[in-house]
Amino acid sequence: MVQSNQKPHLVLLSAPAHLQPVIELGKRLVTFQDVKVTIIVASFVQSAPAESRMVQAALATKLFDVIYLPPADISNLVEPGDKGITSLSAAMHVVKPDFQAAILGLETLPTALVVHVFAIECLGIADELNIPKYVFVSTNAWFLATIVYTPVLDKEVEGEYADKKEPFALLRCSSIRAEDLPDPMLLRTKANYSEYLKIGMEIPKANGILVNSWEELQPKTLASLRDGNLLGGVVKAPIFPVGPINSEGSSALKNELFDWLDKQTTDSVLYISFGSMGGLSLEQMLELAWGLELSQQRFIWVVRPPIEKSGSGSGPKFGNIGDDMSRYLPERFISRTRDRGVIVPQ
Repeated sequence: MVQSNQKPHLVLLSAPAHLQPVIELGKRLVTFQDVKVTIIVASFVQSAPAESRMVQAALATKLFDVIYLPPADISNLVEPGDKGITSLSAAMHVVKPDFQAAILGLETLPTALVVHVFAIECLGIADELNIPKYVFVSTNAWFLATIVYTPVLDKEVEGEYADKKEPFALLRCSSIRAEDLPDPMLLRTKANYSEYLKIGMEIPKANGILVNSWEELQPKTLASLRDGNLLGGVVKAPIFPVGPINSEGSSALKNELFDWLDKQTTDSVLYISFGSMGGLSLEQMLELAWGLELSQQRFIWVVRPPIEKSGSGSGPKFGNIGDDMSRYLPERFISRTRDRGVIVPQ
């Protein structure tokens, strides 16, 4: 039991390739809520080195403790080509016993458990330990609305969502066109859809949902998620906007980026980012770079080292974040596009 004179102790569980937002959430909770935080790190075998570097940088702040789980080898658990949510769910299934052992190894049980939405496989452990459980959605309220409403659409819609001509209405949220649906919803026969659907069914079981948004950014969606007659009747759990949560990054780079954006005309800049699980091969990066240069398009490109080949069903394996970008971009590309593009290393 936690004594009354002790700070509440929150355990945060990351999902593979989604550690950075959990670290930033941990910093915010410690700084503004006066709680003790322990972050438990789940990773793919391939992503473990990069995530270790993130943790080492975060530990310098001395704000929280970190526990590493053995990296998950899922090469024999998923079919070749099944990546994304399927890989994440398989990894969390592998590390689940180690995660439970890590919690039981703490001096006292935590006050509450907070799991990343893609680590929801481990949410039920809180019930076994009789502690409150929360889900952290590191994207935004719109993603939360879409994923919790998917089980409803699954019962109401026949055939593939992508074949529907009319937009889908999400209970007073903005309608969404079939072509704008999240990737896992595009093919209902694929494993990614099954796992996405499962997450949408598990989220309402939480005692609360932390979402990377804020009232002024998505007021309509947040209002629907809280209204019992609208999406609140589906999600059921209280909604806590905790955004914006993002990587601190370099202040100098941020200033350079915003100064450059202020000088551009409205709707003239193309933003290119493939997310925490997305990556390009060296050949694809070169093709994209040449396309940007020849198009004369103004751009912001979030660049990470090209992916390397990895085992079937495994997560992407990226190069080192400290690699010289000139090694995987066309010669003098950065200097030739300096006046109309900004490259943000990740």
